[in-house]
Amino acid sequence: MPSADMEKSPSPPPAPPVQSIPGVRAERLTKVYTTALESTLSAVSYPSFSACFPSIAKNAPKQLEAMHKGMCERLRTFAMGEFGEIMEERRVVERLNELEGLIADARKRKSRSVEGGEGSGEVAPHTLPPRPLVDAHLTPLYRSQQSQLNAKLQTTQSQNASLLEVLRRQRQEIDELVRVAERVVEDLESAGTKLAKEGEVLSEAARAEEVLRNV
Repeated sequence: MPSADMEKSPSPPPAPPVQSIPGVRAERLTKVYTTALESTLSAVSYPSFSACFPSIAKNAPKQLEAMHKGMCERLRTFAMGEFGEIMEERRVVERLNELEGLIADARKRKSRSVEGGEGSGEVAPHTLPPRPLVDAHLTPLYRSQQSQLNAKLQTTQSQNASLLEVLRRQRQEIDELVRVAERVVEDLESAGTKLAKEGEVLSEAARAEEVLRNV
């Protein structure tokens, strides 16, 4: 009587690991995202940004330009960091590489079957998975991934809007401080003028008193 171990079929070999190095599709996805991000940031040009701070743009243009450059760099770093986290959390690179492997394998099997025919011992055409079957298997997965990426992108856009709102409030505060400073300067100039006039009056009185003493 055969043992239980002999009755068990051998385990299939483990699937080869999918490389985490970005393939063609992963690189293309990163390039598309980077291009879209740069296009978005280029819309926030320095002229349009400085138009929101006319007083500072006039009195401290270099500082305002440095502030604009730093803001754009922080937004770029934040957006790329979020994109990298999404790519890592969802294993996008591995899955896109896996998709490339499936497509390449299907093409090889199709090529072998066409060259050898059904009776040559190669994979017969009727055993190949049809494209609709592949699409039906992969499309829901990648639609789910796309929905999650869109949700993350919407969150990032919302955070960017919040940052812009903070910048607008800071601009209002800066404008108010500039107005207060201008009023203080005007008051100081007025006080200086009055003091100068008072000094002239006191000087005249002192000279008159000196003349009277000498009479």
